Amino acid sequence: MSKFPRDIIVDILTCLPVRSLIRFKCVCKPWKSLISDPQFVKLHLKRANEGNNINRRRLLVAAEPLYSCVDFEAASDGDGVNAVMELPYPSAARGAESFSSASIRGSCDGLVWISNGDDVHDIILWNPSTRESKKLLKPSSSVQKAGFLTGLGYDSTIDDYKLVIACLTTANGSNQIMAPEVFSLKTNSWRRIQGIRSGITLEGYAGVFWNGALHWLGKQETGADHDLDVIFSLNVAQEKFMGCVPLPKHFCTAVLSISGNCLCIFGKLHPDESYFEAWVTSEYGVKTAWRRRYSILFDRLYMDYFSAEMCLTKKGVLMDHHGCPGTLQLYDPVEDVTKLLRVKNNRDPMYDSVVHTESLVSLR
Repeated sequence: MSKFPRDIIVDILTCLPVRSLIRFKCVCKPWKSLISDPQFVKLHLKRANEGNNINRRRLLVAAEPLYSCVDFEAASDGDGVNAVMELPYPSAARGAESFSSASIRGSCDGLVWISNGDDVHDIILWNPSTRESKKLLKPSSSVQKAGFLTGLGYDSTIDDYKLVIACLTTANGSNQIMAPEVFSLKTNSWRRIQGIRSGITLEGYAGVFWNGALHWLGKQETGADHDLDVIFSLNVAQEKFMGCVPLPKHFCTAVLSISGNCLCIFGKLHPDESYFEAWVTSEYGVKTAWRRRYSILFDRLYMDYFSAEMCLTKKGVLMDHHGCPGTLQLYDPVEDVTKLLRVKNNRDPMYDSVVHTESLVSLR
């Protein structure tokens, strides 16, 4: 192997899955050093995020057994055997008797933020691909169990991963963001940041990281009969909330997700809620350029409860039926074919899930 130029070796290795690269660290010391190098890790992640390289994406399901990693592309190709894989507890959570169930609070670059049930103070950052995990310090503010927003993002200006958490107060029946805090993985500390202006209410509590910002669904007061459905964002590097962007249409229900380099919205539409649609954008601003990717008759989908996690696949749409225990649906709108996947869940049928990208990103 020493006869091959280093750049060719690097080019080949950055195309491989994490599981293979971890094994290849044992080949020789130069390979171990190469695969552990931060620049290689960044290049491997860049390759994973390029274009429509969705073979590196996984759906992490917080069921019992605690987690299952679902390779939905394998399932789309008819490989049901390798579609679902059980994962053990992250090492940072083992031995904690109080860690009874897991809630997912955010995902970025292969890292996943999990908490012990509704206790957002019990924070573990975890890379399911490498199995590395780390228990983090508690935020200083008193976050109420019933109301908070969270998010995990990356600050490329200082090469740092940041966690965002904020209290919500229910005033006049709405959720307003209060006392937001940011945790820096590099400094291992929390700090308070400026909040968002009034007139914005929350619809989704777990933020989606895309294009340097965390995004949440919400509503903006307009003074009319109906509030405006919007996406509001926080710039992770500047640690400031940005302006709101309207949704492409008035959704009855909606979910944010990421597919490749695009921000996606999935949901049922008003007025008759008979259609399920998927919209995507690769640009973001006050007038975001949304494109409709799919429009599907709702009765073609096996949905007795609105799914809380979705993403685009090579052949269609993946939907996670939180209200139908352990059911994942892969729908191909071209062939009008549905495949159902089952994951074990021995506890509460309601569980969290998140789409994440395989990566070698370290918590050290």
